[in-house]
Amino acid sequence: MRSHAAVATAGTHEPWTVHAALLGAQTGFALFPIFGKLALVTIPAMVLAAYRVAAAALLLEGARRLARARELEPADRKAVLLYGVLGVSLNQVLFILGLSLTTAINTTILTATIPIFTLAVAVLMGREKMSRRAGIGMALAAAGAFWLLNIHRFDWHSRSMRGNLLLLANALSYSFYLVLSRPILARYSVLTIVSRVFLFGALPILAVASPFVVAFRPASVTPLSWLSLSAVILVCTVLPYALNSWALARTHASRVAFYVFVQPVIASALAVSVLGETLNARTVSAAVLIFAGLAVSLVKGRLPARPVP
Repeated sequence: MRSHAAVATAGTHEPWTVHAALLGAQTGFALFPIFGKLALVTIPAMVLAAYRVAAAALLLEGARRLARARELEPADRKAVLLYGVLGVSLNQVLFILGLSLTTAINTTILTATIPIFTLAVAVLMGREKMSRRAGIGMALAAAGAFWLLNIHRFDWHSRSMRGNLLLLANALSYSFYLVLSRPILARYSVLTIVSRVFLFGALPILAVASPFVVAFRPASVTPLSWLSLSAVILVCTVLPYALNSWALARTHASRVAFYVFVQPVIASALAVSVLGETLNARTVSAAVLIFAGLAVSLVKGRLPARPVP
């Protein structure tokens, strides 16, 4: 493992391979709303969630065994079970259900609130101190989220409104996972924790989704949806996680977090060109507010790296 000094040096003068890995990871994350939308055309949301977490859990467990990463101590299993519920069970279901109800553009914009929510949760739990800069960043991001939700015209019957709220709940759930799981990462390898988080988190999803999976008729799924599902698992989950983890070991977390700004550019362009979605003044102005808040908060590098959706 590289020393802290080596990582610090790398954070100042990163080789092009680090930037390429970060760009590749964020591209994979940005593609998830696009491939997810294409898969959801003929695959029900709960079935998609079940397939994704089951496949990811199996692949991560295989990687853990190949790397010979150590197992969890029995005393830590209850804590990691909680992390699995927050970081996978709720996160995956809320994200995919939200995506099924709203646009891919809204999805990528609201997902960018995760670092802001994470800082807010850390402050509330006494893990971080509130600074003026962090407060301004939170206020800007909150204003952007409320503006996108069109909260003064709240309508629960609106599919888009429900989807946007589910995505914000997804961001909050994942933020609690990031803050709560940070201490245990000091005692285990990332692969050990993430593989177990996916394993424990997949179980509740599979239990809830089992009636949908039983009623699912694979023959009704189009080749494009099957291809998109494969891309969601490999291109949007396994590959970005591997690239992000590789880069995080070689540069600062703030540098990794900075690449969050790549996501809305790629995702919005593809949502318009591939899915036929349209940008409007509210979407653009909300995105500007949210990413301005993220930028203000990132100046001192206090936010964690962008996680896998």
